[in-house]
Amino acid sequence: MEYLQLIGGLALLIFSGNYLVESASDIARKFKLSSLVIGLTIVSFGTSAPELLVSTSASLQGHPEIALGNVFGSNIVNVGFIMGLTSLLLPFTVSRDSIKIDVKVMLAFSLAALLFASDGHFSRIEGILLFATLVIYTIWLILKSKKTANDSAIEAPKRNILINSLILVASLAGLAFGSDFMVEGASTIAKNFGISEKVISVTVVAIGTSLPELTASLISVFKKEVGMTIGNVIGSNTFNIGAVLGISSSISPIEFDFSAFCSDIVWTLAFGVLLLIGMINVTKNMELMRDSGKISALWNANNGEIGRIWGFCCLAAYVTYTILLFI
Repeated sequence: MEYLQLIGGLALLIFSGNYLVESASDIARKFKLSSLVIGLTIVSFGTSAPELLVSTSASLQGHPEIALGNVFGSNIVNVGFIMGLTSLLLPFTVSRDSIKIDVKVMLAFSLAALLFASDGHFSRIEGILLFATLVIYTIWLILKSKKTANDSAIEAPKRNILINSLILVASLAGLAFGSDFMVEGASTIAKNFGISEKVISVTVVAIGTSLPELTASLISVFKKEVGMTIGNVIGSNTFNIGAVLGISSSISPIEFDFSAFCSDIVWTLAFGVLLLIGMINVTKNMELMRDSGKISALWNANNGEIGRIWGFCCLAAYVTYTILLFI
């Protein structure tokens, strides 16, 4: 029965998450938002809804290891597996804003999570602070996009706002049911096999709840929506900490063993730094440094590109992380 709960919950999460992304993106286009901002906000928030529902449900049911493992495991999956696989299949360029601002905001949230987690407790105040910071950042992104919007470059919505709103509500209901099934199934399986809930959460649950991000990233790459691709991953990781961790700890403070999660949070930070390095075109910047004689050219943000070599290295790092979990 627990396997049916896990698989059924996962299927419902993927199905609902897909329609949530479609309807939310269509609503965003109605308000003339760019693909990068849609990726950083609507799509990333929509694809992270499974993490939000799973972590909140796990926290309320007294499973802090699933709640936290899902957040940090999903962030590692998003960069290590999703971005690694995406860039390996089809390298793509990234915008200056993604390098100069967005990925650094993501790293700042990861660092804040490490600092807040160091006492083995996520309090309501810390949760509220994380969520409030995310709200401010999101509002700033939208206002900034509205000022610089190029209406001709923004795709028209496919459905009217009423139909999209109904799909959005139905998708959220599906995510709610799916998350409950998945948490119950994962918890039971972990107990049956004597595997810790933490290991199950950072692998099976994290990969399962990250499948909407994988789908959205691959589709946006093949549609040449490169802004949405990188925006989806960076936005999802920022949302996972700011909203998923923020809201779940605001509702129910999370007590946990910091030593059990320290390495996962450090890996989350390390993958964030790896993403920043991958976004900077090292080859072109080295040529620029030789021509200009300035060492600052090494971190020039104008030549951003994520290539296949980085994708391969990122996937290798993710496999290494997964193997170390079971040693």
